[in-house]
Amino acid sequence: MAAVVEAKNITKAFGGVKAVDDVSVSVEAGEILAVVGENGAGKSTLMRILAGIETQDSGQVIVSGEVIPKSDAKASIDAGISLVHQELSLVPEMTVAENILLGSAPTTVGITRTRQMKQIAQAALEEIGVSVDLDERISKLSVALRQFVEIARAVARKPKVLILDEPTASLTPAETDYLLSMLQRLADRGMSIVYISHRIPEVFRLCDTVTILRDGKQISVLDVAKTTPQQVIDQMVGRELKKDLESKRSSSPGHVVLKAVGIRAEGVNDISLEVRAGEIIGLGGLVGAGRTELVRAIIGADPRKLGKVTLTVNGKTKVISSFESAVKAGVGYVPEERRTDGLALTMTVAENITLPNRKELSASGFQLARKIRTFADDLSKRVGLRPPEIDREAGQYSGGNQQKIVIAKWLGRRPALIVLDEPTRGVDVGAKAEIHRLVKELADNGTAVLVVSSDLPELLELADTIHVVRDGTITGTLSQEEADEKRVMSLAAGEQVENA
Repeated sequence: MAAVVEAKNITKAFGGVKAVDDVSVSVEAGEILAVVGENGAGKSTLMRILAGIETQDSGQVIVSGEVIPKSDAKASIDAGISLVHQELSLVPEMTVAENILLGSAPTTVGITRTRQMKQIAQAALEEIGVSVDLDERISKLSVALRQFVEIARAVARKPKVLILDEPTASLTPAETDYLLSMLQRLADRGMSIVYISHRIPEVFRLCDTVTILRDGKQISVLDVAKTTPQQVIDQMVGRELKKDLESKRSSSPGHVVLKAVGIRAEGVNDISLEVRAGEIIGLGGLVGAGRTELVRAIIGADPRKLGKVTLTVNGKTKVISSFESAVKAGVGYVPEERRTDGLALTMTVAENITLPNRKELSASGFQLARKIRTFADDLSKRVGLRPPEIDREAGQYSGGNQQKIVIAKWLGRRPALIVLDEPTRGVDVGAKAEIHRLVKELADNGTAVLVVSSDLPELLELADTIHVVRDGTITGTLSQEEADEKRVMSLAAGEQVENA
């Protein structure tokens, strides 16, 4: 069968480093192709080239036998390629219907034909089997619903090839199941799917073929039915992951560092918790349960209605009333939305790492250039940034590497408390192990750690204690010995633990 889309001998370099090095892929009608590899392997760059967003240095993109002009997103869309980015690109203050038809809404003499726009948007939502109010603003939707609206926008273009970059990173297990079933239905109707994911079980459940990239090079193309998850992982990382990185830690918590009492905020209903020095507290629950709202209220990133938060460091207790006061007191924060809340994408790695550390890296009001470079270089290597180019813009790195930059800038402050919201969302298996190591290392050195994660195995591995949040309240608390996936999910879903 002839390929619907082909990428032939694609090469792309940034600053002398080849992000994609002579890679060729092809997808047939109705085929679901997985593209996997560690962060920085070149997956997203390759997909952006396919979608006409990035210009390749050499090679061709061919759709149904026709060569697509370089760096021509409109030509790629017209040819039948739709890309759903890893980081959502919706406009928060526009409606669902307006976002689905963004840039392609039907008009008459410059005026949008609203009724027709809604009809097309509704048809796209029905095609993927999702129900949402067309007039609702995106800012009011959960992260999961935003993801489905993004997919509906791609499907509305009637593509021959649908490319999805980490589409399940922010979804619950039930939402992931639905998405995978929906993609299978689209493929059964003849649509070609290119699926990027670090979640190997999803690849083996959904995909027909898997292309493995490492350091920009194409390592192999495998028939999913004739290989194993471990073989794919081994080829992705080029090494065996140490089992000791997957083991639980034993802890001896010290004094109470964070004390939050009676916290009430938007989506949070009277929650109290403590985190001790050297302790990792996990917040589990479903998407929309109020976990992110809770941690943002605790550290002053969002306003609190009621409640008191204190941080005790070196025997001194300070009240946290704002995010600025939290940072000054010794709090580090790795947010869920790294691109909008955690990074300045057009600034370099060094500049990003320097941002919360400027006082320590200056003298008499002047930045110390040599000290900054040494500081940024050491931290980028500590978190395993690949490649560790501190003069490169943060926005040029893959999602997982961007997460490492966010972590690095807070490690530079040696925080007494670090709050991590979905720390390995969109991160490959190798980088995930590295981040887990860093988190455990921080706790072992006496840092108090508060982690929000929708990845249950991650939560079970890292946390000494798990508070399960549902509808803005803590529905149960499980020790490391008590916690397992069934117990956490039963509390998250509102069931009795005994029935788990």
